[in-house]
Amino acid sequence: MICWGCWMEWEFECLVPGPPIGKGRPRGTSVGGYVRMYTPKGTSEWTRAAALLMRSEWRKPPVDSHVEVEVLAVFPRPKRLMRKRDPEGRIWFGSKPDKDNVDKIVLDSLVMAGVIRDDAKVVCGREMKVYASKFEGPGLWVRMRLVAEAPAFGSDGWPEWD
Repeated sequence: MICWGCWMEWEFECLVPGPPIGKGRPRGTSVGGYVRMYTPKGTSEWTRAAALLMRSEWRKPPVDSHVEVEVLAVFPRPKRLMRKRDPEGRIWFGSKPDKDNVDKIVLDSLVMAGVIRDDAKVVCGREMKVYASKFEGPGLWVRMRLVAEAPAFGSDGWPEWD
């Protein structure tokens, strides 16, 4: 699937090993009569670790133009899906975390790593959540590429996806 007239090659591809997580909601605490907001520890630790890995893969200045980002979140397969009659390949993962929260934490990591200047520059993309195959471990695959200056639309007003 091509994103609205994109013909560029993938500029950045990275694997973040380990189980993917979704971005946690900001928390608040009262300190001296004032509310102090903070990011949950698991979210900030995962974001920092992913950003460090992404930074080691990207040795260029941050991209400041429109981009497409694809995310493939591969979650660990539970034992209940390891029976002989269960499919060997990847299967859909239809529970928490929500795919938009996985996308948010990935975009935050891309910004922190200096791959993109601002996540508002991501104009299209796809996210997919699956259980790992019986023979692989969990991980999160991310890839990014530049998109064309203007999106291509068909006569019906919908984008030309392919």
